[in-house]
Amino acid sequence: MKRIIEPIDVWNGDQEIHESAAIVIEDARVADVLPASKRASHDATETDERIDGAGKLAIPGLINAHTHLYSSLARGMSIPGFAPTTFTQILEQLWWRLDKALDPQSVRVSALVGAMEAARCGVTTLIDHHASPNAIPESLDTLREVVCDRVGLRGVFCYELSDRDGDGARDRGIAENARFFHEIGDDGRCAAQFGLHASFTLSDATLARAAEILPEEAGVHVHVAEGPEDEELCERDHGVRILERLDRFGLLRPGSILAHCLHLDEAEKDLLAERDAIVVHNPRSNMNNAVGAFDLDGYLSRKVLAGLGTDGLGCNLLAELFTAGVLQKHTRRDSLVGTFDQLDALLFRNNPQIAERLLGVRVGRIEPGAPADIALLDYVPPTPLRGENVLGHLLFGVAVHTLRVSDLFVAGRPVLRRGAFTEIDEPAVYAEAREVADVLWKKVA
Repeated sequence: MKRIIEPIDVWNGDQEIHESAAIVIEDARVADVLPASKRASHDATETDERIDGAGKLAIPGLINAHTHLYSSLARGMSIPGFAPTTFTQILEQLWWRLDKALDPQSVRVSALVGAMEAARCGVTTLIDHHASPNAIPESLDTLREVVCDRVGLRGVFCYELSDRDGDGARDRGIAENARFFHEIGDDGRCAAQFGLHASFTLSDATLARAAEILPEEAGVHVHVAEGPEDEELCERDHGVRILERLDRFGLLRPGSILAHCLHLDEAEKDLLAERDAIVVHNPRSNMNNAVGAFDLDGYLSRKVLAGLGTDGLGCNLLAELFTAGVLQKHTRRDSLVGTFDQLDALLFRNNPQIAERLLGVRVGRIEPGAPADIALLDYVPPTPLRGENVLGHLLFGVAVHTLRVSDLFVAGRPVLRRGAFTEIDEPAVYAEAREVADVLWKKVA
């Protein structure tokens, strides 16, 4: 059976807009994209599903290159005495208390809610960094089952290894990462990384064990220089800066994600480019934590594969991309920086390359032969929509107004149809989430 979406405006993810076209999906892939003049030529049968695309814009499914699904139930949570003055205190007073309170049920519900909300924002691939020190064993299996099987998204998962919770939690984290690496399949739907928290919570002995276990073709997923104290403590305790320390253990690899990287010096940026590791920018989280601004031009000019994530602060990557551009202009007091070309590189060129490195699947395009990872947005342009101005429409039309994803397909599987989940009872999930969150909050307080 084929799925035929028509008539619909299609952005192929590069420079082409097809107005009033048809997208033909067959066997998890895009079989064809037919312009208006050739729509009648597709070989349809009575068993094919026809989807009305009128008033919609089809874009490639979005990729979130760094997120934390475990934070999904923190919305509205109040922490007595919460008054941090440093980034480390934010972690100590909020996030490390939350992750310790997670149990298998709250891990599952957090992942389910987070994946559903990502789908509603047009996200088809999540690269997650998980932590639940009192519920580590099989936690990555839970994420895979919920995100990939139940919701239907693609996912890359890891467990956040740290020494902060003692030797027992550290050893269970090592075991969980190692087990998941050996048990994960290779179907393009799910992949593994080795999770590390950050340099300042990891001993040399722990890094050495991680490096020993890490498969040669795999990478780590680690926070780097998110706050200035990460670099300060590394120089004080180890006599080097963070990237040199990671490099000593062979952890700067093409498959490694380094989230944030706000406080690297120029030599570290050069080393990062030389090792061809991945950097992920998370602007709204950085602004919320008041930790600094990303050197977008510094990384892109070095040809570093720099992508975009949300760090668990929401799921709306188009709004995140808009913020990335505005933050560059505000920080540098220059309205000409944070260009459309740079923003396009972050989300629409580099994020698909990141996903391809980790999953082995070339996503991010709507073209014949590409995986059918497609989001349909309710959007009628009030001005001409062309290949060269589509980012202007997505940022200043969709991101700053209302993002409405009516339909979402991942490998041709319908996740959302006409604004509703096809296989999930959304009200029931949210009712359970409120009950689980209430229990979780009481444990954190």
